[in-house]
Amino acid sequence: VAAMEAERSRIAADIHDDALQELTMLGWRLDASGDTQSAATAREVAERLRAILGDLRLPILDDLGTGPALEWLVERVGRLADGEVKLERSDAVRPPAEVELAFFRVAQEALSNAVRHGRPPITVRYVTTPSSASLAIDDAGAGIDPTAQAAGAATASGHFGLLNMRQRAEQIGALLDVRRWPTGGTRVTLEWRS
Repeated sequence: VAAMEAERSRIAADIHDDALQELTMLGWRLDASGDTQSAATAREVAERLRAILGDLRLPILDDLGTGPALEWLVERVGRLADGEVKLERSDAVRPPAEVELAFFRVAQEALSNAVRHGRPPITVRYVTTPSSASLAIDDAGAGIDPTAQAAGAATASGHFGLLNMRQRAEQIGALLDVRRWPTGGTRVTLEWRS
């Protein structure tokens, strides 16, 4: 997991320092030459690259913490989901950086799964205290298939989301629980204590 995050950071830096800068200069040159349509296309591609950079490494996570990063993520996912996605948070205390990163990446995966396999409403709850942090993500879909909860089933089918979430939880000494509500829907919870 640490190697994966280091690679994400390296790729983000490479995209930002190379391709995005070149694309921005190309847009200026196209504007200066009067080719406004191509300049607009270059700006659109640059915005898509910025969104990819946000997925790879979020400055908001480093600067402001998991709560604001979750606000950004929920707003973004809300535009993709066909229904309500909301965040409830109480996070006056910031946990250590590695905990914040793990919580954000688990939320990212869980929200992606909720949009693809579940259905709205989707609720994200994030709470911190001086010695703990908790995350819960609920959707109203049919619920996770019990056989998909086994890490072996996830890797055999080529779906590594659950395995990645478990590895992130283990890396910070947290507990991850993914289960189906008896009435339908999936709940993903992550609990950490210092």
